[in-house]
Amino acid sequence: MRRAIASVFAAFLFIPVLTAARKAPAPSDGVAFILDSNRILLDVVFTTPDGRERKALAWFNMGMASPILTHDLYRELGIDRGGTLQVRIGERRLEARADQVVDGDGGVGVPTFDHLFAPRRVEAMLPARMFTDYVLQIDYGRRLLALSAAGGKRPAGLAVPMLLNADTGIAAVEVQIDDETRALAIDAGSGYSWMRGDVARDLLARHPDWRRAHGAVGAANANMVDFVFEKEGDVMRIPNVRIGEVKFDQLGFLGTAPVLGSVAENLFGDLFWDNWRKAAPAPVIGWLGSNALRDYELTIDYPNRMSYWRRQRAPDPKELDQPPITLVREGERYLIGGIALTSAKPQGKLDVESGDELLAIDGLAARGASKDDVLAALHGAPGERKRLILDRRGARIEADVAVEAF
Repeated sequence: MRRAIASVFAAFLFIPVLTAARKAPAPSDGVAFILDSNRILLDVVFTTPDGRERKALAWFNMGMASPILTHDLYRELGIDRGGTLQVRIGERRLEARADQVVDGDGGVGVPTFDHLFAPRRVEAMLPARMFTDYVLQIDYGRRLLALSAAGGKRPAGLAVPMLLNADTGIAAVEVQIDDETRALAIDAGSGYSWMRGDVARDLLARHPDWRRAHGAVGAANANMVDFVFEKEGDVMRIPNVRIGEVKFDQLGFLGTAPVLGSVAENLFGDLFWDNWRKAAPAPVIGWLGSNALRDYELTIDYPNRMSYWRRQRAPDPKELDQPPITLVREGERYLIGGIALTSAKPQGKLDVESGDELLAIDGLAARGASKDDVLAALHGAPGERKRLILDRRGARIEADVAVEAF
């Protein structure tokens, strides 16, 4: 328990000021990226101490402040000897001092890169703070990320002013939810939008008609950690969310469960959110993850603190539909972390129990598969049946489970 709590908090304690290389070549059309569990992965090129190019796959994360390298890459790049982190993304060259770089993923930081992305080999996390001298464009439709100098042609899309913590690179926008103005961070590094649990529970209590489920499913379950955030969190859809002139219908959020339980939360506050939002530019209530962003071409003009939103496609209201199970990943194995409960109708008994290992879904072998493949196999139309093969304390169990609408 102590290690799990540390892994939640420590990732948000690294808030140093980073420096971007000033040389600004002409912008290109962009660098292709991969969406893995709705998170952006980039092919980047690091420079080794002897001047060689070292290619790696890196996670672009707008919700954290410091670069993180695997232990091996940290030493290969000479950061342990005080060397400067030098990375090229397309034609842009960025830098960070050695004391600004975190040595190793996992442990007392975020879950390991393997946990989040295996079987892909991700070796680095690059924060938005390294990009704040530029105009960042994320074209989800074409899967392209581009950096350009400020002061060029006005970006396409609806303009929304944003708040920026220049020390951490975390940006936020003011949103209208339930006729109230709130602040949410913009985080393309997160697979799903999250919200403080106390705020989410208050909204759900005031609106019993809103769609909801207790326990994360689908993309809301992208972290798959054996922790209460997702297993005891509340997935909800907010009918109307506005960011300036940008409008979202039935936008999904995960209202996180309190890390130490409701009693401790009442006494000490929400320790996770109260700590994390110190790095934000305002008292945010959560963040907008890729489920909110991926329908847009999103441009972040960091120097002028403006965002631009150009819709590219209609949202998918069926994105979470699957059997009502919350998964936990342990190495190559996927375990049943809990049963998600909806308020739509009484739930019949499932032949699935917490702790079961998920072995197969309609013939797809789950062990060693990517999270995207597992979630895609579970996804379906409401009422569709999924045949699950489970291991329950050494016994092989077959379960025929219906897909539910979330």
